[in-house]
Amino acid sequence: MFPESLQPYQKIIESTAIPAVLMSFKEEKTTLYQSKIGGEPYFPNDYPPDYFYVPYPDTVNYTPWPKHPKTGRELMLLIQINFEEMPPLPSFPRTGILQLFVDDRHWHYLERHLLAIYHPKVIRKDELLFSNFNNSLDAYRVQEHSISFQKDVEYMTYSDFRFDQLLPYADTSKDERFWKDYSAITDYRFSRQEKEVMGYGYGRNKIGGYHFSQNGQDPRGTLPEWKDSLLLVQFQDYERLSWGDLGSAQFFIKRKDLEELNFQDLLFHWDST
Repeated sequence: MFPESLQPYQKIIESTAIPAVLMSFKEEKTTLYQSKIGGEPYFPNDYPPDYFYVPYPDTVNYTPWPKHPKTGRELMLLIQINFEEMPPLPSFPRTGILQLFVDDRHWHYLERHLLAIYHPKVIRKDELLFSNFNNSLDAYRVQEHSISFQKDVEYMTYSDFRFDQLLPYADTSKDERFWKDYSAITDYRFSRQEKEVMGYGYGRNKIGGYHFSQNGQDPRGTLPEWKDSLLLVQFQDYERLSWGDLGSAQFFIKRKDLEELNFQDLLFHWDST
């Protein structure tokens, strides 16, 4: 039941409903093909190595783990999504593994050395997977956690660049009750501590749905080529995944690219309180 202040706009609000998949993390050892943040990535044995030559007497690491182009340090596995483990979302793949690798030493500029890899086929036999990694996982900003998924439905938030065209803003701008009630079903939904979903409102770790911005920002609003894009993944975890002062971060992807399984052009955004 919608609050009384929102009932005149209920049909408009309901028309914006889209599914999202919430993520919760558990610190534990994972398999190579499992959904995770941090830890070791999935690679088949025959995947081409990412070479980085260093002067003698150091050695060349011939693993497929992507490396920083200047230092040779392995990029951190920010997230690995096995889509077979995740509830289905429109436009998203149903199978395969997506990985986002980043330079965790430049946390606020993840777009600089961002590398996305999509494996269309998932091999689950350990003897066919590359596991001869020799990385110091403790040195990374994010430690290994498994991911569990939960499907949800969300309404458009104030942060979305389309919001001003959605509702008769002039009629509601002076209605304090309206804004409080709308915040209660969007930005501050699930804000009570007894809820098991980490984060408050739409500022949660998730795939799809509407992004959350502490400052009502949407980078797509001034970028015409990104106006049909979707939220690929959002992070907001005050312990492990935080930007600035309790900030959140998002990766957006163009709908056409997502449907064609092309993850090479992603838009990164973060902001904080």
